[in-house]
Amino acid sequence: MRWTSVLGLWGGVLLAACSGAAPKRGGAGEPTRASRALTDLAHEFWREQMRHSPTWATALGDRSRDNELGDPSPAERNRHESARQALLERLTVLQRSQAHDLTERERVTADLLRFELETALDVEALCQGDMWVVDQLAGPQVTFAEIPNFHSVSNAAQGRALLERYRQIDAYLAAHVANLRAGLAEGRTAPRINVDRVVRQLDELLAVPAAESPFVVPVYAAFGEAGPPKGLDEAWRASLVAAVEGEVYGGFRAYRDFLKTELAPRARETPGVVSIPGGDVCYRARIRRETGLERGPKQVHELGLAEVARIEAEMQRIVTASGRDGLAATLQRLSRAEGLATSDALLDYNRELVARAQAALPRAFGRLPRTVVELKAIEAFREKDAPAAYYYSAPRDGSRPAYYYVNTYAPRTRLLYKMAALAFHEAVPGHHLQVALASENAELPEFQREMGQTAFVEGWALYAESLADELGLYRTADEKLGQLSYEMWRAVRLVVDTGVHALGWSRQKAIDYLVEKTGNDRGESENEVDRYIIWPGQALAYKLGQLEILALRRQAEKTLGPRFDLRGFHDEVLGQGAVPLPTLRRQVEAWIAARVAGAD
Repeated sequence: MRWTSVLGLWGGVLLAACSGAAPKRGGAGEPTRASRALTDLAHEFWREQMRHSPTWATALGDRSRDNELGDPSPAERNRHESARQALLERLTVLQRSQAHDLTERERVTADLLRFELETALDVEALCQGDMWVVDQLAGPQVTFAEIPNFHSVSNAAQGRALLERYRQIDAYLAAHVANLRAGLAEGRTAPRINVDRVVRQLDELLAVPAAESPFVVPVYAAFGEAGPPKGLDEAWRASLVAAVEGEVYGGFRAYRDFLKTELAPRARETPGVVSIPGGDVCYRARIRRETGLERGPKQVHELGLAEVARIEAEMQRIVTASGRDGLAATLQRLSRAEGLATSDALLDYNRELVARAQAALPRAFGRLPRTVVELKAIEAFREKDAPAAYYYSAPRDGSRPAYYYVNTYAPRTRLLYKMAALAFHEAVPGHHLQVALASENAELPEFQREMGQTAFVEGWALYAESLADELGLYRTADEKLGQLSYEMWRAVRLVVDTGVHALGWSRQKAIDYLVEKTGNDRGESENEVDRYIIWPGQALAYKLGQLEILALRRQAEKTLGPRFDLRGFHDEVLGQGAVPLPTLRRQVEAWIAARVAGAD
């Protein structure tokens, strides 16, 4: 999972600073009117995104809003909606009247801009997530504790800005609580399981002394032996701790008390989004937002069942060929196998996996990123509820590398046979390769380099797991079974997500099905299902995106025959950022047609 792609889950994905691609030139070397208009729209859209989400501007290296936290109030939500609606109307006029004056690359940009605007506005209008979402993975109790990870402090001004941010947390949380109260009045509530998880997280966070909290300790750890920058003396540290004790912990304490006393007694026991007012149309909007496809829940559910059966048969063939007792018994044996003894050993093993993949990349890609990816353990304050691993992209200013985060909690329980596929998904040739190449592509507008369609991002990473097999990166039958078990997991998501959110499945039924079909640990399966519950539709993106990329590759191989170039295909797929799947199809089909024409 690419973490930056889920932090904006109920709206747009929000990242860094603003520049743009070179526009199409007119007859006198000047940009055409259409090119200028599209460039202006792209700039304005990105500025609006950063204005609305200043912490993510910081995360990608734009330090101009370091002293702002963001505003979840209805007034800001309405202002942001109006600004984006105006941009969408201008884009519609441009595409209707001047599309013929845009290059094909610019048409891709316009497609992605329309997709981002339309689907975000639809989801916000139809789902109203601000009024009911209580999120154990990307809620404020997690994202605010992460601020020191990206708000680096190398001078006094950045230190003062961090202090200002902390002092706004209580007001932010008060507005968040007001939104949830408004949702209660309309019968919109989070599922009880998600509320309970967040309450536990808040209890654990508030039990840590302010001076030892994730709001203070990482700040000073980053200073290293050199100590704080000039101007950040003990008085500043005292102010920082006081802000945590006051505004930060005060805000979280009030949030926890609201969840315990007001929301939890009225939280819904039925997990599916269909159980809230308008939940059926919300879920369809979420499917389109996450996948780019007009697919109904039942259609996706049936596809999932078919994929589960296909992958199960392939796994059985591997087990039979290796002379083992049977698929179920083999998966049970692998799931019971003891993992590595320490967190450090787990990180070292994953470093070896990433190095293994890095060495193979030139055989399948013509372009490789300059950005470095490093491994990092998921922090203690959220590791119990976090996934097994995820990718965290790098800022453009080079102040830190990209991170492949690995969950080292209870290392002996981590399943080693699955770890190779996980590393190839999250790091290379998966998320890091795709995200870093897009971010480094200066020919694209800024929003296109840093935002994109979830099914492309996650579909590519799942495709990368099977590509790793072609590159010979799985060295044992167990690692190959691990890759197939991860693909099975993504197929199961099609069944479970639609089962929960459209077909009335209970949480327990979803957990039992996931355990049965994947062999995953029950605790891990509970974490996964609770993720699907609070992020409706997101889990569909992986398999649907992978299947589309595979279909386009098969089409290219069939049409081009011996002229098919794997490196060229991959460079084309990754060449314009994470575009909507219908746009990717048009783009790849044009590439195929150009290769055919060039050979004639």
